[in-house]
Amino acid sequence: MFSLRTSFRYAFSRTRGQRTTSIMILVGIAVGLVALLVISSVMNGLQTAQMDQLRNLESFDLIVKSDKLDGEELSGIPGVDMAFGFLETNVLVVDKTSGISSSARMRAYDGNVLSSSRMSESLYLLNGDSMPTYGIYMSYTMMRKLNLKDSDDMKITFLKPGKTATIVPYTSDYRVEGYYSSRMSEFSSSTLFMDFDSLAGIIGTEDSRIGVYVDGNQSKVIRLIQEKDPDAVIITWQEYNKALYSALMLEKTLMYVFLAFMFLIICVNLKNSTRRLLVNKQKEGAMLRALGCSRAKVNFIFLTQGMIVCLLGEILGIVVGKIVIANLQGILGLVDRIVTLFTGRATVLTQVPFNAAVGNGEIAIVCLFVFALSLLFTAIGCRRIYRNEIMEVILHASY
Repeated sequence: MFSLRTSFRYAFSRTRGQRTTSIMILVGIAVGLVALLVISSVMNGLQTAQMDQLRNLESFDLIVKSDKLDGEELSGIPGVDMAFGFLETNVLVVDKTSGISSSARMRAYDGNVLSSSRMSESLYLLNGDSMPTYGIYMSYTMMRKLNLKDSDDMKITFLKPGKTATIVPYTSDYRVEGYYSSRMSEFSSSTLFMDFDSLAGIIGTEDSRIGVYVDGNQSKVIRLIQEKDPDAVIITWQEYNKALYSALMLEKTLMYVFLAFMFLIICVNLKNSTRRLLVNKQKEGAMLRALGCSRAKVNFIFLTQGMIVCLLGEILGIVVGKIVIANLQGILGLVDRIVTLFTGRATVLTQVPFNAAVGNGEIAIVCLFVFALSLLFTAIGCRRIYRNEIMEVILHASY
């Protein structure tokens, strides 16, 4: 208890500006931790939102290719929320009126998947809740891309299996029967929908696969599918989007590396503060040793004062960081209004939907990293503590 009281008194001593220096380091650690938590929470929110869109629209949770299983059988597996067959192929779309053409992807789902709860989180049908038997569902993004009018017909070219050749082109006229919108601009600008039976009649069902939404343990679901069909080919959403997933993880790692350098600078200041404290308090330290304190106890006192400053900074940073994260949308809205007031132009700060969140485990790892750095640099600042004899320190107050 004596050592802790002495460490706290030394950490915030008024001698030669020690209190001011300690407070500045404390605030620096807190600000750095707030910045790290807020940036991490924003990146987590954006990445989670993007991954959810990929899982809902692009790749689902799992894609299964099986000759023995169908969507109905997979839906009965524990942990599977929904399973459905789907077909997709590349097509060439031409507006017959304007002559503008574009490559696209044609998708078709077996069943009323477009209005399911998972799909409807990311995709919105603007004309009814089911796919028409004839005709095409198209996004307004694709419609503008083709300069298509409501009354215009489209010419769509497919590649279908041929009798004398492996594949042959097949062209037919279609009309837009409905529209959709999604939260993924890349998906909306490249994807068309049509009835499953209609597309199967053109390209066949040999390339049909099963999309699976998982509401349980993904690894367990994969194991259960493999038990039913050992020859089934299963692709997870991480594997399907491997390049993007790796890029997101690399981006997050580089962010942590960048912010780690900021804490290194703060910890260097903590080391220098400890060295200055030792210079100012070396006579008191020598007196403590003369009164019977061991060298280890004196070292502990000065090492603990750096730890106290770090812990107080971390506590302040966590509290402020949690408050900022909880009110981040309001803060971004305020910044947007201020920018709009001065520039006359709105920002995109409030137009990107995401939920900022940071886990307690992530906070614990960051705090342990900062604490370890502060402990290391404080120890470096103490490495030459009182190597001289006690009386020499008391008489000359120098190393």
